[in-house]
Amino acid sequence: MNLSFLARQITNVVTTTAAHITDDRVFFGMQLARRLPGPASRVVGRVIGRFPGDAGQAASAWLLGQETTAKELVNCSRTPSRLLGEIALNLGLLDEAETIAETVPRTAALSSRIRWTKGDIDGAIAVLPAGARRTRLIEERRSLQPGWWPEVNSHITARPSRPTKPNPLPSALYVLTNSLPHTRSGYAYRSHAILTTLKEAGHEVAAATRPSYPVTIGRVSSGPIETVDGVDYLRQIPLRPLSTPTARLDDQASWLATQAQNRGAEVLHTTTHHVNGLATGAAAKVTGLPWVYEVRGVLEETWAAAGGTPAERKARRASQRFELMRAKEIEVASAADAVITLGETMREHLITGGVPAESITLIPNSVSEAVVDADVARTPSEVRTGLGLPEAGIWVGTAASIVGYEGLDDLVDAVTVARSQGVDLRLLIAGDGVALPSLRERARALGEHAVFTGRVSQAEAVEHQLALDAIVVPRKDEPVCRLVTPIKPIEAMGLARPVVISDLPALRELIPDSAGVCVSPENPRELADVLSELAFDEGTRKSFGQNGREHVLATRRWKDIGRRYGQVYSQLAGVAAQ
Repeated sequence: MNLSFLARQITNVVTTTAAHITDDRVFFGMQLARRLPGPASRVVGRVIGRFPGDAGQAASAWLLGQETTAKELVNCSRTPSRLLGEIALNLGLLDEAETIAETVPRTAALSSRIRWTKGDIDGAIAVLPAGARRTRLIEERRSLQPGWWPEVNSHITARPSRPTKPNPLPSALYVLTNSLPHTRSGYAYRSHAILTTLKEAGHEVAAATRPSYPVTIGRVSSGPIETVDGVDYLRQIPLRPLSTPTARLDDQASWLATQAQNRGAEVLHTTTHHVNGLATGAAAKVTGLPWVYEVRGVLEETWAAAGGTPAERKARRASQRFELMRAKEIEVASAADAVITLGETMREHLITGGVPAESITLIPNSVSEAVVDADVARTPSEVRTGLGLPEAGIWVGTAASIVGYEGLDDLVDAVTVARSQGVDLRLLIAGDGVALPSLRERARALGEHAVFTGRVSQAEAVEHQLALDAIVVPRKDEPVCRLVTPIKPIEAMGLARPVVISDLPALRELIPDSAGVCVSPENPRELADVLSELAFDEGTRKSFGQNGREHVLATRRWKDIGRRYGQVYSQLAGVAAQ
């Protein structure tokens, strides 16, 4: 452990915490309690529940994952308070939160957050008095304006022409939101797979994470550089984080330019969303380096899909925030020297938005060697035995981030329907996310026939998927789900398991007819019928699984797909692809 860097991180935490407490102690306390590890959060919830008052009882239920109870307490309360309004907002009860904000004094911050959540940026600024919070939102709005890019320190200059070097393969600096070993998500694993593939091919690569990471997620870096599987991850931890997003982006862009020069990078590469692109593009401009923008998602559609009701989602898509985010994403992608995206549907979305088609390269999600090397010869019941789960029944589910648009509520309902018809379907969902508490509540009637593991490692996620007789990706019929191609169906095929997906463009392009089944999205009864048919047809399950694995091994292995990144880099750096 680098002690001086540890001291820097502690100082960062102290100054950030002090600023949050000064800014809004109620909001900060709520977010801190919710982000504690599960057991600690539940302890806080039980302690708060001992205090009288509707707000305390609602906060307790919220922290304990009893969202239905928390919503009932908010709706029935006759003693509105600032805390109750914050709880209502976190539960997605926007109308209730707004009513509370109108009746309780000193709730300008709550009113601002409600408007921001609705996508009314100007309204969120207008209700705030002069001060740090208002300045911060004004600068957030400025960063979304057309043509705004960070300013880089004047002492950094463009690098002269590429010097002769022993290694003809271009070196790259990858700019990331998060990374291993602190964040174990699909984003982090894909990034690491790209970096290790490039490194094994002979490229010199390193990655830089966002300012103050991993302190921002409550973790400590062992030093300014952390090495995972031979890949260096560079950490930018300022002693005192700057107070506005524009200032932070200026600082990040300058830091990235310096790191690129120090590392001798010949290409800069970053991923969605536009904040990464702004910092990377500004650094690329001042250093004279080409840069790549990798579009892994559609930010504005993901934000819109988080609305609690169809009406809220529709309102978000018509909002100022949605319009500005969409325009900024297209602006950033159009400014990059090359764009990489995951699927044909996403490619068409970018072209429709105005990104030049010739700049876009398609590099789809692929499977790691951990999936390729998995022991798929074991039957699901054998794997379940090793996990301490019952051998009996036909188990369906997934390993995923648990958010509303994944449609796992429809899967819960489908299993419930099938069981009511005498089919021994059982549910296993591995993963964590904001929708997990409500999902657990929804599945309560299934009792022991529904298992939720919570957060698991990559190796554990693979094992839990192997325990399933069929893997289900029941995404909602939302624009983000029609556009963005997830990695889970590819992993499912790689693990020789049949796949059942919602009939949406971004999913259909992933699964050949010989490997799975499409069902209408948001139709639990149809899903129940399909899963019931598979439950009684072991031959079809095996055939789908075998065909899917053969398809993935032939077309979707990282060690093959990852080479396309090197080809893009070589074209940008002006050298022959190796």
